[in-house]
Amino acid sequence: MNYRYGRSLVGGTFDRFHLGHQKLLTTAFEQSEKVIIGIATDELFANKTFAGLIEDFKSRKKSVVDFLEKNDLAGRFEIVPILDFYGTTLEDANLDAIFITESNKENVLKINEERQKKEFKPLEIVIVPYVLGNDKEIISSERIRKGEIDREGNSYQKLFETQDKFVLPEDKREDLRRPIGPLEAEMKIVISNLPQNTILIAVGDIVAETLSELGRMADVSIIDGRTRREVLNHNSSTLFPDTTTYEASNPAGTITKNAAVIIRNAIATYETTHKRQLIVITGEEDLLAIPAVLLSPLDTTVVYGQFGQGIVVVKTTEQNKKRVQNLFGKFQ
Repeated sequence: MNYRYGRSLVGGTFDRFHLGHQKLLTTAFEQSEKVIIGIATDELFANKTFAGLIEDFKSRKKSVVDFLEKNDLAGRFEIVPILDFYGTTLEDANLDAIFITESNKENVLKINEERQKKEFKPLEIVIVPYVLGNDKEIISSERIRKGEIDREGNSYQKLFETQDKFVLPEDKREDLRRPIGPLEAEMKIVISNLPQNTILIAVGDIVAETLSELGRMADVSIIDGRTRREVLNHNSSTLFPDTTTYEASNPAGTITKNAAVIIRNAIATYETTHKRQLIVITGEEDLLAIPAVLLSPLDTTVVYGQFGQGIVVVKTTEQNKKRVQNLFGKFQ
């Protein structure tokens, strides 16, 4: 087969290997006999959003290799670790081209300037179009870490936009009575086991109040002023001081688009301001752990009470988002 280029380069972090990565690599191999793949080391992505959630080098390399071998590309690639955006471009005089997305063009222009100084031929720049998710936004590792989309570009927010109210059928209620995460008996244990820098979301008055009383108020608290249908006479300004307060409507046995939008807005506001958020629900907040998990960044901790069993603790991993999305699929 005749290829346009003999030896090409692709570079990136390749975190949460997704459809955009697949497109970039596939395009490079369609046009190149051999592709050098530079994978970023820790030094290169220290300033990325949610950098602490980026997979380790070994995991990211494995994802790339698994994809290439699955597509019968073994023997046509070489993987190298890179410490900066120059990678191996100033060492390898035989490179013909570099495959990038539009956002990296300025860096490649700098690379070619430096190659010229070394009397290397400039790299031909091939810009690969972005892959868009079902929300028409770019699929990126950052958006996956932020909890906005999955690796196929499916938006979690869009799950709640198809109708104004989602109702849990009576015959599915038993499924929702099962905890969606591990159980703990005491809130003190929950607090002591919280990951460092996790965003903490509390769903329910008792768990939110207990966290506040123990000195670890949730970053986002979702309450409805009731417990087991009994009205609570608490003072929100005392229990939840210095918070931005929202109101949302969510009737019992439902998840409303209004509540989901407010939850996502509150989480986004906390991410940027680090000011704690309080959402006061008119109706019932019992089922709102579902949008809380689906709409929060990876590594967030969502806690809620399970009557007679204890405190449910859910870490928002990609796997748990899928589990919770399957639960949400039971709503009508």
